[in-house]
Amino acid sequence: VMGIEKINKDILKTLELYSDQSGFNNAAALLADDNQFTGIDIIRFGDTIDEIMDRESLENISILSQLEKTLQMFRKYYQYEKIEGAERKCIDKIPEKAFREAIANALIHRMWDIPASIKVSMYADRIEISSPGGLPAGISEEEYLNGQISILRNPIIGNVFFRLKYIEKFGTGIMRINHAYRKALIKPSYQCFSNSIKVILPVIRENY
Repeated sequence: VMGIEKINKDILKTLELYSDQSGFNNAAALLADDNQFTGIDIIRFGDTIDEIMDRESLENISILSQLEKTLQMFRKYYQYEKIEGAERKCIDKIPEKAFREAIANALIHRMWDIPASIKVSMYADRIEISSPGGLPAGISEEEYLNGQISILRNPIIGNVFFRLKYIEKFGTGIMRINHAYRKALIKPSYQCFSNSIKVILPVIRENY
């Protein structure tokens, strides 16, 4: 996607993943196929929280693999095919664009020095994504909800995600999630706590 055929030290330096003085940094470790970091814990619930239908814990692997594997489970439960005439359409119960944005932003903005996983709780009517770490210093809850975040907690990871087109523009995650629900009756909601942020994506019901 980035037009790179072979990785070398110059490219790693350009991406700020490596320096001659310090070697590889934590951002490089997070992108490596084998690392010591926690990741994403995904649970698919049944009718109650006591009924666990599916679960996958993604840790010690590249955050790029974590994102893709989380998207795979999302597609398993929140997408289906519908035949209309001669066409076969893929229908999202929850907009995939919104879910991808929420997961990518959780990986970019979470605090990695907290030994806790991003929690993705999948229900019949919604998905809840809880990310370790509250708002970055200098950002109010109102600014966060209005999509005015300009302070990246993990700017190197954010830059890599931007170059790979996992995100389109820094600081627009909330706006893009809300835009994906522009026709929906029930909108996404956001909860900010001292040590975590939760994004709730409801199953969509279009308002015609």
